[in-house]
Amino acid sequence: MAKKKTDTFSFINVAKRKKQQKIVFLVLTVVLGVGLIGSSMFWAFGSRNNIPNNSSETTAQQQQQPEVSIDKQIADLEKQVKEKPDDSDLLGKLAALYWQNGNGQQAVETYKKALEIKPGDGKISKDLATTYYLMGQYDNAISQVEQVVKQTPADAEAHYLLGQFYAYRGDDKREVQKGIKELEEFVKLQKEGLDVDKARQMIQALKAEK
Repeated sequence: MAKKKTDTFSFINVAKRKKQQKIVFLVLTVVLGVGLIGSSMFWAFGSRNNIPNNSSETTAQQQQQPEVSIDKQIADLEKQVKEKPDDSDLLGKLAALYWQNGNGQQAVETYKKALEIKPGDGKISKDLATTYYLMGQYDNAISQVEQVVKQTPADAEAHYLLGQFYAYRGDDKREVQKGIKELEEFVKLQKEGLDVDKARQMIQALKAEK
């Protein structure tokens, strides 16, 4: 599952019987996979990471650094967490690796521990919410992001997530109108950029369903 930072992912299209739930939603696993969860998930769907401009330099650096197995990374982080149990950033990185290694529930529990240390942290909350979403725990995902929006109404990323969680959840509780409203709020806050273009496409597709 490990990918380069330049990769993008989409939440899988939910079956057609779910009314064309086309999830343009590019996100998450790339951030989880590279252990950047502590920096709030994604600028989503685009690049919120500092990517070196020199691709040959990047390739050379990658070749110089031997690949470390995910089990080894987890073991190293678990050791660091034991030494610094109150470090929410370390817990966030560990949760990301748990997810990458297929341990979704362990990831959830670790994010929860991070939030106990740093209550109300928007970045950790959004990471936890997206993990819930990918596990099919849609109510938990929505509730988690709703709290972020309530605490920080100007958090554009939270509106982006919430809009997609409402509109594209993979069960029979889709709330398309709420999804549209949140995506429109994201566009209003973010104003421009690739993510805004994608949000507009989603809004257009969702309105066409009605």
